[in-house]
Amino acid sequence: MTPASRIEATLTIEEVRKHARVLVIDDHVFPAEKTFTRDGYHLERWPYVKNLSQLTDGHYQLILLDVQGVGLAESPDKQGLGILEHIKKTNPAQAVILYSSDTYSVSSSRYIMLADAFLDKSSSYVDYKDEVDRLLLTQSSPGYFIARMNQQLGASAGMVPKAVRYANSAFKSGKTARLERYLRGRLPDAAQADTALKIVSIGISIIALFLK
Repeated sequence: MTPASRIEATLTIEEVRKHARVLVIDDHVFPAEKTFTRDGYHLERWPYVKNLSQLTDGHYQLILLDVQGVGLAESPDKQGLGILEHIKKTNPAQAVILYSSDTYSVSSSRYIMLADAFLDKSSSYVDYKDEVDRLLLTQSSPGYFIARMNQQLGASAGMVPKAVRYANSAFKSGKTARLERYLRGRLPDAAQADTALKIVSIGISIIALFLK
């Protein structure tokens, strides 16, 4: 499939599942791990954070993150919530399902709301699978990543009114040079431009992976 046709591709969950990489971070056995593997998902489990960069560089298309007992070295006070906060700050497009067997106070809700889904650890396999499939499929469309780019731009979006057009062109061509010049030329915050570009670049790579 040519780069120009990527934006028009409609993929099924079966096509996406063949290539999608799913990571579970849990210091205990993840109950649904064997069932996901049985059904053809490429699932890996870390008992602790082995590589923080791989959580934000698009290496995994979906992360299932336990709240308690993980991220102790990186965020001892917030644990999994701290890892979630870092992921979403560094790469807002990274899909994360947060889960826990505990209840949380209102003060924790602002972190939980960063996640793309929140489940009770004891939820059934089909509940987990529904959310996994939904989040994997959303990443087969450029619209998901462009929406996250706009979300990250926030109030600065008015300074780059052609960003969506250039991002769409980037998905069609597979090249981000024009979008990069535009964002860097108009956004005073270089870090914000970097994050927006990262979202689109990772999106291009993920859709190309799904189309293999």
